[in-house]
Amino acid sequence: MIVVAIIGILAAFAIPAYNDYIARSQAAEGLTLADGLKVRISDHLESGECKEDANAAAGSLGNDDKGKYALASIDGDYNKDAKNADDKNGCKVVINYGQGTAGEKISKLIVGKKLVLDQFVNGSYKY
Repeated sequence: MIVVAIIGILAAFAIPAYNDYIARSQAAEGLTLADGLKVRISDHLESGECKEDANAAAGSLGNDDKGKYALASIDGDYNKDAKNADDKNGCKVVINYGQGTAGEKISKLIVGKKLVLDQFVNGSYKY
């Protein structure tokens, strides 16, 4: 009986910690997807715009990258007059959790959440 009680107490601490670990690992996928959009964002900044790719092939995601747990999309209105990192720029990446191939079968801590990354004209990001 004592062994069962000790295992129960340990499980009470371990299960929430494990769920938090799972949520953090699934959330990290969104940042990995956003990292893959850097080249496309650079192309947008060079051309002075930041919008959905109208030339994307049918069935293609254009400026979206879809993973198992999240969907990362380029969005925003480019501000060509921005001179420094404090000026509003426009190109941003929106990461939607629960819109990946796993659907909403992900951690309840992140499902339905959004993470927005703003890219400044100097190339730095703000979360």
